[in-house]
Amino acid sequence: MLSRRDFLKTGAVVSFVSGPFYSGKVFAQGSADIASITGSDIPSRVRAAVEVLGGIEKFVKKGDHVALKPNLSFASPVERATTTNPEVLHALITLCIEAGASGVVVLDHPLQDAAVIGTKAEVAQMVKETRGASIFLPDTETLYREVPIPQGKEMKATKVASILDEMDVLINVPVAKNHSATAVSLGIKGNLGLVWDRIAYHNSGDFNQSLADLATILKPDLVIVDVTRALATRGPQGPGKVLQLDTIIAGTDPVGVDSYTVEFTWKTWNYTGKDVAHLVKSAEMGLGELDTSKLRIVKKTL
Repeated sequence: MLSRRDFLKTGAVVSFVSGPFYSGKVFAQGSADIASITGSDIPSRVRAAVEVLGGIEKFVKKGDHVALKPNLSFASPVERATTTNPEVLHALITLCIEAGASGVVVLDHPLQDAAVIGTKAEVAQMVKETRGASIFLPDTETLYREVPIPQGKEMKATKVASILDEMDVLINVPVAKNHSATAVSLGIKGNLGLVWDRIAYHNSGDFNQSLADLATILKPDLVIVDVTRALATRGPQGPGKVLQLDTIIAGTDPVGVDSYTVEFTWKTWNYTGKDVAHLVKSAEMGLGELDTSKLRIVKKTL
């Protein structure tokens, strides 16, 4: 059997047509489609959410190389809710190492200068102090390689971080926040942190469609949304209205997780996934379920 890296070198288009590009492993359905766990202790929330979905062993096997894709766009304090909480990432790293992962890479192409993120961001300091973890912020074009988007309507190709070729598991770990261009920035919008030229997406004929196009080749094994604090307004950088929600939302359906997070986070505004254009377009492309009433959702308070 070809390894992922060797298979990608063949350039076999069939892999892009018949399934996701960086999809990691295929697992049997867990006990729920979505876990929504609320409580004061972040590690307990993360662990409980993963357990509802079948446990970390369902996603990470011994020897796996794991990539965590948080939102690290800015070196802002965690109180602003513009980036993923380092405690959430630390809890996930711990779970992955417990499952036997050979290493965990925290990966993002931030908006702010990578050198600033790598030295001043709270996540960077946490990673330095955590066994088995490293941080990688690819900020040169040579660290990306072009791949086709066969199903793309706006984007036909894109340059994706090459390090993903070496990963066995991809876990998307966005923070829940508002975004001036796309209404929200969650898992699917966060995929832009894995490409070189995000401006090409903004400048496409339809930005929301281009995000859906990208989601056809970037499909994480697991999505865990940090809703500890949510930036409800003035995103993506803030400062804006921050909601203290003390919740972790997780699942394997990227559209379903994002859609439920919209309903949960912006319930006062009566927003749903149907109000977010890139989620609607992603659902239309068969990438997940937009209607959360059709999903099995387990809600727990610790």
